[in-house]
Amino acid sequence: AVLLVASSSVGQTLDVEGGKNLHNGSLEMLEHRLEVVEKSIFNLLNQRTMLEQLLSKQTKNRIIEGCDEVDSSGRYRLRLPGSSSTPFGVICDARSYDGGWLVIQQRLSGKLSFDQDWASYRDGFGIVGTATDYWLGLEKIHQITSGGYYELAVELKNEVGAFGFALHSAFKVAGEDELYRLTCSGTEAGNMDGRIGAGHGELFTTKDLDFDKREDVNCGEVYNSGWWFYDCNNVNLNGPYKKDNATGRGIYWRGFTDAATYSRMMIRRK
Repeated sequence: AVLLVASSSVGQTLDVEGGKNLHNGSLEMLEHRLEVVEKSIFNLLNQRTMLEQLLSKQTKNRIIEGCDEVDSSGRYRLRLPGSSSTPFGVICDARSYDGGWLVIQQRLSGKLSFDQDWASYRDGFGIVGTATDYWLGLEKIHQITSGGYYELAVELKNEVGAFGFALHSAFKVAGEDELYRLTCSGTEAGNMDGRIGAGHGELFTTKDLDFDKREDVNCGEVYNSGWWFYDCNNVNLNGPYKKDNATGRGIYWRGFTDAATYSRMMIRRK
């Protein structure tokens, strides 16, 4: 009987030890597999980063004649159709509203002042990038919109974080000899009214060159910006990023925002 008990105890001990060894072996195998998976994920992430950098580099160097040619959003070099002029940097949005958009104005952070003179608004200012504040330049906008029919999309975010959008079916900017006269009409879609259309036919005004309808003041000087002012009302997307205490306005769209925290203007060839 003693022998049987002893044999039984040894058997149980062997079973326990064997179970422990099997359990430890399974854990080691799982840990090894986990390490392999983690290394694979790490390698894939590295490859993705490299591909994104390569694509970004290729995109930046790619010369296009319009944003309707691209399938991915980003920075490209635009050469005007039928022109031998030097290509210039533009941002294309291939995702929003069926794509094909070229961004002509962007306000994201307020790091760049839009209180600029005529020459700066004509030539453009800021660094053209996907995450930067900039104004493409009246002369470039004129050259682009002179090559066909364009529509305009405006995006805003107001003081309480509400998103606003307006699509205008016609947009064009004349040359400097016509003081960059604005053509803008027709609101096709969006939750903001056609305020910007009030500037239709207006000349561009800056703090140093006054061509607005007001005889008593220079709207560009009062509101620290350049725009197609009518009588200093309706719209000014180039106003101060933060509300000016003197005027109570910043990036302005009457009826929607007095001082927007985000603004983007995009044009698309029709």
